[in-house]
Amino acid sequence: MSGISERCGKLKNGATLLTCSAPHLHSVAFSVVMPFVPDGTPGVYHLIEHMFFERAGSRRAEEINAEQTARGSDINAYTSNHYMCFNFTCRPEVFRGQLQLLYEMLSERGFGEEELEKVLPVIRNEIYEGDFYDARSGELLQELWFDSRYISSVLGSYGVLEQLSLEEIAQEREKLYSKDMCLFLAGAFSAEDAQAVLDTFGSLPLHARKVPPPREEEKVTRAENRVGRGRDLQVLVTYHVEKASFELKMAAHWLRGALFDGLDSSFFTFFNERGFQFYSVDGNYFVLGDELIFSYLVHVEKRDKKRFAPLIDEFEKFAENTPFCSLVKPFLHDNCVFLYDNPERLCSHYVDTWIDFSRPVTLKEELEFCESFTDERLKTLWKEICSSLRRIFYIAKE
Repeated sequence: MSGISERCGKLKNGATLLTCSAPHLHSVAFSVVMPFVPDGTPGVYHLIEHMFFERAGSRRAEEINAEQTARGSDINAYTSNHYMCFNFTCRPEVFRGQLQLLYEMLSERGFGEEELEKVLPVIRNEIYEGDFYDARSGELLQELWFDSRYISSVLGSYGVLEQLSLEEIAQEREKLYSKDMCLFLAGAFSAEDAQAVLDTFGSLPLHARKVPPPREEEKVTRAENRVGRGRDLQVLVTYHVEKASFELKMAAHWLRGALFDGLDSSFFTFFNERGFQFYSVDGNYFVLGDELIFSYLVHVEKRDKKRFAPLIDEFEKFAENTPFCSLVKPFLHDNCVFLYDNPERLCSHYVDTWIDFSRPVTLKEELEFCESFTDERLKTLWKEICSSLRRIFYIAKE
């Protein structure tokens, strides 16, 4: 920990920068998060993400790629249902060149038909791949948010996207340049490297972001749901907390780990004792503002459904006596310092906590907050999740 320091502050344009300096390491990582409200055409932001890679000033896609290759560093990106993220990791000596390239990509506004025609076939292929694979549990989780602006497909529909005009795309792109933009810099960067971030991304014109209130609409809260038919079932159990506190969002990762990770977790202990020997369970949680959706997904045969269903209630009660801290603290608290040794993973962790809390959270703040967790307190928080809206989905292939 010696020589490591975290700092968080505002750039002159209103964006937030969180840095973690570790001079003894041999790499630097950088991430940019650009939040948005998806109230336009579904899939347009994913399309815009691809277009950013097509032009950076006088460079075109092939030159952008060649420049990255020469530095031995790739710029990566992905789009979620409410933010876009760009990131790269590199050696310190090539950081400023890579930073300048990313800045010129993200500040580029001169997209035209040439870029759109190159991007659309790629988008079409991704939509095909997404439709080809059976991922109904993921689609169901995506559709659970009460604000319907966030339940549309991130990829969208090709038939709709190919009808978009350049003016519509430009309007949506401008919404990305808000003062809610967050930057994360970690590793062996120099004072000159940090200044380069201020000089580039700090000069990007940004606007105050106005988030329209959620639409007035009916909330689907049916307790039991059937999807498809067949002998084999995926059972998806979800809990929906509408007003999750900072503490509950911080504890969600601990609860998920203790309940579902490893053969000593509560899930495997409970169901193995009752004759259900699962190879794995997919426990997860997602946060959007103050909404938290906690879930787990398992496979059972249809003939076992009646025997399995009552165990869902029993498991909730059984899980209250989980030895949370002994199962999770070594991994999520004691080992958290390992992130200081890996700038790429640390920046990814910063992005993950930004998603949960809608603001940057330093690793130091997280460690100090979680230090106070006890088994009794985590039990109380688990009971809060169990008392929220629960929905059970029985998913089968048609």
